[in-house]
Amino acid sequence: MAGGARRTADAVVVGAGSAGLAVAHALSHDRDVVLLEGGPLAAPSAATRRLTTLPLGGDRARRYAEARGRDVVRGRGLGGSAAVNGGYFLRGHRDDYADWPWPPERIAAAFDRLDGGAAGGGTMRVSAYRDAELGSVAAGFESHWRTRGIDSARTAPWAGAGLHRVRANRRAGARWTAADAFPPRADGTGLLRATATALVEARGAIVGVHTTAGRIDAPEIILAAGTLGSGALLAPWTGPLTTLEHPERVVRFAPRAPLSPVPLLQAVLHTDDGLEFRCYSDDFASYIPGMERRGVPIGVADMSRPTRGVLAANGALDLGEPDEESRTRLARGVDDVVAMLRSPAFADLVEPGSIAVDPVIGMSSHTWGTLPLGERTDAGGRVDGLDGVRVVDGSVLPALLRSGPHASILAAASLIAETIRAE
Repeated sequence: MAGGARRTADAVVVGAGSAGLAVAHALSHDRDVVLLEGGPLAAPSAATRRLTTLPLGGDRARRYAEARGRDVVRGRGLGGSAAVNGGYFLRGHRDDYADWPWPPERIAAAFDRLDGGAAGGGTMRVSAYRDAELGSVAAGFESHWRTRGIDSARTAPWAGAGLHRVRANRRAGARWTAADAFPPRADGTGLLRATATALVEARGAIVGVHTTAGRIDAPEIILAAGTLGSGALLAPWTGPLTTLEHPERVVRFAPRAPLSPVPLLQAVLHTDDGLEFRCYSDDFASYIPGMERRGVPIGVADMSRPTRGVLAANGALDLGEPDEESRTRLARGVDDVVAMLRSPAFADLVEPGSIAVDPVIGMSSHTWGTLPLGERTDAGGRVDGLDGVRVVDGSVLPALLRSGPHASILAAASLIAETIRAE
């Protein structure tokens, strides 16, 4: 496509993150697919693949400005956000998928292929952290809640109320991403470093995409640029889109002594009233070079009542604020975490007088749900009222999502790809 030449394909997939890679890999078995990615196409270095670092600098991260200063950072390049995140790969609660347009057994089978079911493994090489791998903060976290009668959730591999040893997509201490599991097929996928700048409409349907390397026409334009990236491309036709986010209140403490380097998130607690307590292993500055040290965080996230914000037609983003019910629930959770940090399980870890609660309720950088399955998109990812375009990323996840979105995004993308191939 040198010189901005025009090209045609059977399908164009916009974005080589988890969803885009899975869909492009599936469709390229029997059609010519162009996979667009605006970030680096080279695999991350061995050093940046380690789960003891979050490589959020340079050209592998993109920051979306947010109206209230809670900017959203997403990954760029082959592998997308999964190449720079903490490796959390938990399914949601079983009934989080009640509104998905596939039978429960088919949804379960899709997850089993990805995460290996209860035994772990699967195409995403999923495994829970072993006892010997736990950092001291996670060990204290689990010990505290077990003394209060809370043990591991009984619904594994499905999440549920109780303690969860985090299941991570990893191999030999390094992230295992969709770029490893679903590499672009040399005989069916044209991987192109280019940014999609606009969709092309003709006769009421989307027929192509303008990119920084020229125009590509195809009967199927498949958006996998992330909730915010795909939303920006669709905004001229959809207008403002409602966004969903998990609000998170953070409690911090100073450790008595330096903590050993371990992956960022090894244990979480899901409460009966819909909170997720996130036991981060150390100050985020230990994982992100150049970041200011603020203390070791324990997050309290409301997973059952997300905020509702707006992605405006001009790209402006406002993630909204938790309502009064959510604020009350978050406050109860913060009180429980403060009590935990003052308990015997943390006596040797917490510097006396160092416990502090962040004054502002933050967000989880999960933004999802602008075009939910069953409401604005169908089982093939088609957008209601707009022919020629499909969406396969976090945009399509319905509102109920009580774990982080990565595993659910990949399951949905895999099921949509199956649907497309069967049409």
